[in-house]
Amino acid sequence: MKSFASTTALIVLTLLGANLAGSQVAPKHEMDDGFTKPAPRAQALLDATLQSSPEVLAMMMHVRPPNRRLNVVIASNIGRIGEIGDKDDLRCIRTGKSNLEVNTAGNHFEDELALKDQSGRIVGAIGIVFNYRSGDDRSALVATANRIRAALAKQIENKRSLFD
Repeated sequence: MKSFASTTALIVLTLLGANLAGSQVAPKHEMDDGFTKPAPRAQALLDATLQSSPEVLAMMMHVRPPNRRLNVVIASNIGRIGEIGDKDDLRCIRTGKSNLEVNTAGNHFEDELALKDQSGRIVGAIGIVFNYRSGDDRSALVATANRIRAALAKQIENKRSLFD
């Protein structure tokens, strides 16, 4: 049985136009029409993480696929596969520094972190979204996002392995 929080998250994301079944939603950014399907291993890792982390509402992996010139969404539970990375995504990847943001409605907190492989190399970025209320402990949410990133890194041999 779904928890109240996960049911509420589903309703909120559905009302925002996001289908958790993985269908594409109207993009907010330009799309790479040549990359329309999730990277198999990346999507499997993301799905497993969501199963074991019920506090997470949404996740997206931003990585430059092999033989492509642009960084795009390669795995997600809210669609938008192939969405081209924006300046925040690219800055996170370039600097390794997280982007921390509360949405304009004030009900979601996103930590976008540099996604790393087993050796600690940055291979992309991962956005992790949580429910949020004014006064919630952001540092606890950041710690959870860091824990998730560390667990993923242990399972990512290298960037190419995300596409296997």
